[in-house]
Amino acid sequence: MTLRFGTSGIPRSSVRPGTEPGIRRAGELGLDCLEMAWVNGVRMGERTAERIGQAARETGLELTAHAPYYINLNGSAAVAERSSRRLLETGRLAARCGALSFCFHAGYYLEREATEARRRVRDRLAAAAQTLRGEGIAVDIRPELTGRTSQLGTLDEILGWCGEIEGVRPCIDFSHQYARHQGEFNGYEAFVAILERVRARLGRESLERLHVHVSGIEYGPRGERRHVPLARSKFRYRELLRALKDARVSGWVVCESPAMEDDALKLQRAYRRLS
Repeated sequence: MTLRFGTSGIPRSSVRPGTEPGIRRAGELGLDCLEMAWVNGVRMGERTAERIGQAARETGLELTAHAPYYINLNGSAAVAERSSRRLLETGRLAARCGALSFCFHAGYYLEREATEARRRVRDRLAAAAQTLRGEGIAVDIRPELTGRTSQLGTLDEILGWCGEIEGVRPCIDFSHQYARHQGEFNGYEAFVAILERVRARLGRESLERLHVHVSGIEYGPRGERRHVPLARSKFRYRELLRALKDARVSGWVVCESPAMEDDALKLQRAYRRLS
């Protein structure tokens, strides 16, 4: 497996809306993957899923997916139950389209102690993973490293869930880590340290199939404010690429920049120039 680069969502230059033409446009641009951004929910029939899978096979792109934003596995009983259903729906739909991995935001701490919030997420996530495995769905389930201090999803939390639950792997958003910690974790040594923590906790194979998010980003006292183009951010993406190269990371680098394919191609080209 190699390191593949792509957009979160349909490239802006796609002539027609929809995931299938978006995949074909990404292929024309020379990108390697595409993340289906189902952040506001999605309903899709079998024929549409088949066309998406066919487009991916024909272009050679690999697919990932992003679950809806309104998931909170630490919410009330009703909210957590709906969130679990959305996780299952995303996993089933991702597999139908031929996606290999899907990520999600675990939720918010709310008024609960962090230890209790983490446990509640773990239990819901374990149940969802077991259900998908029981249905023969092998797509990776990936809690994402989140960018705001109010959100569950610190590096230690996601590595903990991944270490405890079969079929659960991390989505490492390096830009979120940078924003969550007020501009720290922003250089080669910091990026290498993060990758080493992943390897130490989950084994070398975790770096050989890693789901990565990158974007320019702005932050405030509580962490992430918004994603911005790479050129407008102080995030040192070139040093991240060097760290990924030196650590021999394979998998998917999904660019969440509003500049979309422009920045995804910038990342891809910069990575390929590294010796």
